[in-house]
Amino acid sequence: MESRISRNALRTAALAVLGAVIGMGTANAAPAVSGVSGTLSHGGSVTISGSGFGTRSNYNNTSDSWQGGNFLNFRFKDFEDGQINSHGFYAQKGDSNWSPSASELGINNGGPTNSTKFMKRTYVTGEAGGLSAKVAGGGNQLYTTFKFMMPANTQSGKFFRLYADSPQSNIYLSTGCTNNMVRGYSECTSGSCSGVATEWGTGPTLTANTWHRVEIWADATKNVFSVTVNGTQAWQKSNWLNSSLLMNGHTLDYPNMLDASSRDAACPATGAYNYDDIYADFTQARVELSDSSTWAAAKKKEVQIPTAWSANSITVRVNSGTFSSGQNVYLYVVDSTGVANSQGIPVSIGGVAAPVKTPSAPVQN
Repeated sequence: MESRISRNALRTAALAVLGAVIGMGTANAAPAVSGVSGTLSHGGSVTISGSGFGTRSNYNNTSDSWQGGNFLNFRFKDFEDGQINSHGFYAQKGDSNWSPSASELGINNGGPTNSTKFMKRTYVTGEAGGLSAKVAGGGNQLYTTFKFMMPANTQSGKFFRLYADSPQSNIYLSTGCTNNMVRGYSECTSGSCSGVATEWGTGPTLTANTWHRVEIWADATKNVFSVTVNGTQAWQKSNWLNSSLLMNGHTLDYPNMLDASSRDAACPATGAYNYDDIYADFTQARVELSDSSTWAAAKKKEVQIPTAWSANSITVRVNSGTFSSGQNVYLYVVDSTGVANSQGIPVSIGGVAAPVKTPSAPVQN
């Protein structure tokens, strides 16, 4: 049963206390939330009022006009429609449209908790290809997150790839076979990328047969490339990016995968990469739900689907994800610099929100 959150249920959150000095001696004030209204159940529309959200393009998501093409404005795909080629994603192989069999790249029943469908890319000897999204005019930043799972003894391969024009070229992340930590490589050839090589993350390990949330942030303006697994940073690199990401055309792959049985002789030529809830955007600015009352401790999170965004108001389509009806959770607004309200706004999936708590110092994402 759906309930509604009253516009008056949440009141007057103060601007965050300035945090520690950041960068050139400035500090970012955390976004301040003063109200939440709408249906906080999966697919419902929620409007968040407050200040310090920043501005960005209107996504026109009500009519889903952005779904008609391959080019990225922002993308979210949970596979609940049972389709591979939809919501701006398409199957590709060798930079061309691809019509895979369901056993190669298909939609399966199940997924993370509360999901009914997910995408499965099965290992096939000698074949590269996967799910892609094209990019045009993407600028120099990219944020993407997705749910990821693989069976034990899955042959190693690329579970995410960002491909751009030279000298940025190829960045990819891999895992599987004899080591299930994330590893990655940058093929960037500019001076800012000197000395790059295959590098391993420090954990957490991507446990077999377990769904994990992976987050990736690439910022060419600061030469920052970071990977987070289940809310814990696996690594952050400062020599993987050119001064511009140079994203244009066939760019993002989930995955571009498993292109020869010889990738790791220690593993059988078997396995699969599984995905759900893929989200991609050109900024860190987003809305999240978490079961943690503080952003610093937030590990389990569910990204929300933006439909409109201004400095004082955000509208999202609710993605309850693994949270269940009646569960108490906390709402966070992250701005484009990665700063979030440090204390979450208590709300309930399908229920009534508690009063706003005054947030403390901002927390960097």
